[in-house]
Amino acid sequence: MNVTDLVNILNGLDDQDLDMRLYFTRKKPNGKYQSYSPTIDPDLQKEIKDIVKLAVEKVQNVEQRPFSPIGTIEGCIETYAPNEVTSFNDILESMSEDFVSRKEIPPEEISKLTFYCLKIYTEEGDILFFRRVTKFNRLKGGFFGKFTNGDFMKLDGTLLGIDPNVDIVILGEEMLILNHISLERIFSIQDQYHEKASQTLDLVRRTNRITNYEQFREDCLSDGRVTRALTKLLNEEDSMHQVFENFENVIQVIDIFGLNIEIAEENTKLVYEDKSQLLDITRLMRDSFYRSWINNRDGFDEGV
Repeated sequence: MNVTDLVNILNGLDDQDLDMRLYFTRKKPNGKYQSYSPTIDPDLQKEIKDIVKLAVEKVQNVEQRPFSPIGTIEGCIETYAPNEVTSFNDILESMSEDFVSRKEIPPEEISKLTFYCLKIYTEEGDILFFRRVTKFNRLKGGFFGKFTNGDFMKLDGTLLGIDPNVDIVILGEEMLILNHISLERIFSIQDQYHEKASQTLDLVRRTNRITNYEQFREDCLSDGRVTRALTKLLNEEDSMHQVFENFENVIQVIDIFGLNIEIAEENTKLVYEDKSQLLDITRLMRDSFYRSWINNRDGFDEGV
């Protein structure tokens, strides 16, 4: 995403004629999303616009990299396609006029809200800014208060905050991820990881290279770090097949690195025994082991 163009769009808006909507959203136990959209005071609209503009200005010169399920590189932000996020359309639907609530947010709902979305309408398209909700919880053993007409009054526990940060920006078919973890939290992407990891494991089963496969599958899907790696591996299918086709090299890597993995059936299968082997087997499938060119040093990609 061209962040400079985005900033220019925001700078070009008429502060006296801003068109925006603010949505507060939560995911209900049934998996559906509920969004509330209160009206925004005109003076507050400009202040909110300035907040998001300042947040994106700060990343104008930051390196952008494609989104990776296993984590981001420090000092970089990530790009992704909104249609790659399974829950994105469900969230948009909750904000549509057919489903969004324009009424006052019930007090009991406020503590359940997980994120908000600011939608700014522009001639270049709608810009969506997502941020996890900041909740002002009660002080331990005390409370928050405010001065009203000379009196100090106790505030209730229904305060929400809009801080000077943005987690995700969407314009058209482009998504800019400023906070990797927030993508997972806002869009409940763990379910998506689980689904894609299952697809990868189906490919692994067809190779017939791992014994005790059903237990291996169950253990993989119960480990968040492994499901992320398997999600990424789904985009590296050809590489995974090459790993298993070059099984002699797999055996050699196991020997060089002293991996706790046995070989069975005339050196044609990896023997899976327990969860302690999950990361090593995943690294083997991702071809993550290497030898450095300069120092001839053995190592592996610790991103898995």
